[in-house]
Amino acid sequence: MVKILFFGDLVDALGMASDEITLAPDVTDVERLLFVLSRRGEMWKKMLLGNPRLNITINKQFVEKSSPVADGDEIALVGFSVV
Repeated sequence: MVKILFFGDLVDALGMASDEITLAPDVTDVERLLFVLSRRGEMWKKMLLGNPRLNITINKQFVEKSSPVADGDEIALVGFSVV
């Protein structure tokens, strides 16, 4: 299970400040996690995929989308709306 924290415009846009999910076996990196989350709806897709104003941390360290995710990680997504 991973804990996901949402900051910036994501809180209002997605309607939550945090979530905990069990990682599927095929979710091995941030990019795949974002894709899985984006399937929750159109706003999720808009805010998480292709958003140049999205920053990601894993265990309080800034990371790239290619970074691995593992059970027990705390992932923070800091995003702002694309105008």
